[in-house]
Amino acid sequence: MAICRIVSKFAPKIERNQMNKLIKTVCALFTAVLLLASCMKSDDSSNSTLYSDTAITNFYFGTLNRYHHTTSSTGADSIYKTTFDGDDYKFSIDQVNHRIFNTDSLPMGTDVKHMVTYITTLNNATPYLLSETGDTLFFYSSTDSLDFSRPRKIEVYASNGVNHTTYTVEVNVHKEDSEQFIWITHNDSREIYDLDKMKATIINGQLFVYGNKDEKTLGYVTKDGNSWTALAELDDKNAYSNILNFNNSLFTIANGALIKSDNGTSWEVVNAAVDVTKLIAASYNELFGLTSDGKMMVSDDNGVTWEEDLTDTDTGMLPTTETAYVCYPANMTYYADNILIAGTSAGVADISSVWRKIVEYDLQGDEKWVYMSRMDNNLFALPQMENLVMMDYDDGILAWGIKDGAYTPIYQSRDNGLIWKKSSSYKLPVFFSEDAIFPFCAATNGKEIWLIGGNGQVWQGHLNRLSWE
Repeated sequence: MAICRIVSKFAPKIERNQMNKLIKTVCALFTAVLLLASCMKSDDSSNSTLYSDTAITNFYFGTLNRYHHTTSSTGADSIYKTTFDGDDYKFSIDQVNHRIFNTDSLPMGTDVKHMVTYITTLNNATPYLLSETGDTLFFYSSTDSLDFSRPRKIEVYASNGVNHTTYTVEVNVHKEDSEQFIWITHNDSREIYDLDKMKATIINGQLFVYGNKDEKTLGYVTKDGNSWTALAELDDKNAYSNILNFNNSLFTIANGALIKSDNGTSWEVVNAAVDVTKLIAASYNELFGLTSDGKMMVSDDNGVTWEEDLTDTDTGMLPTTETAYVCYPANMTYYADNILIAGTSAGVADISSVWRKIVEYDLQGDEKWVYMSRMDNNLFALPQMENLVMMDYDDGILAWGIKDGAYTPIYQSRDNGLIWKKSSSYKLPVFFSEDAIFPFCAATNGKEIWLIGGNGQVWQGHLNRLSWE
């Protein structure tokens, strides 16, 4: 039996100085016994090896408790408990500086004052927990519930009873709920105020906002949401509705011409008499648009030439007004994207017309646009709405707009646009949604969602765990 284990058996809680003296005393006696035994010859005798190793080789927690705060529909507060496997959060062991810590913080609400801990050491070294006052050692047991609400020290004694090392354990816990969505407000924008109809996109970390006013399309750009720079005016009040980001350039249709800009201050003509009257979507290397008679068109040369694209049903059901789109990776297919478009169609009543196309870039040529809003199963269809915005966020698609004179809830689809449900995780800012109804626009970079209202309000929101990445 190791010396430290003998000591700990008879003294589970002793003063630190007393511990050192006791270990040394027992060590001397134990060594004498070994010397005596080594002089005796017996077929049943065996040698015991004492080691000087004092390393902790593994450290993890068992089942941990987590407390959640919730508010009922009546506003009453309550707390409930869940459990999770602490071993899912790995601890790093710095053997040079003798630190033990977790780089992936435990969830907010974790009970760090009652933690069942598992410690593995090299060659049967014995760990002891040092008291917070630093003058008492407690024998460690894997059945004990320990308090790690602040850094704690663990002393490890080698089996030879002489060597020992002190480790500092730091348990990191998130101070924010990973699943909470947070909105913060920026300075109201005098430039954005009173824009009638708006669209937004993000290019190279800059937020571009376009809208119409006084029969023109006006544009503004910001990096921080507080200061805005005016962009070149476009002499077409509908140009804002065609604004989209294609390969980090702005594209739109103004006065019948397809134009392009890298910065919004200067524009170049791509096609002076473009066949399409509305830009509706863009993928990694294709532009999509609608003709005046409702045909879906595609261009793979930056809009210079266009041809009719394939659809699986009547093009009269394609969305033509209040449209929005999103392009995002198709997870089940290599080198491919999903393109989802939605909006109001004269051929679809009451619900939004939602279409999807899977673009496989290595096999391009025969992919079709597929109509998603089947009439026989519209219980969870996306409602028809004005000022529709749509974005890819946290492995799902978010969509909302204005309906019956009010902002709609935020809807979420996790199956590529087939089923849409009101989200309990994402809600508009209270002071935004309770104000008078204004046109608005929204855009995301995948982590942050920007929301800009025609009342000049500028909001920036994020899901906490996405902002940590």
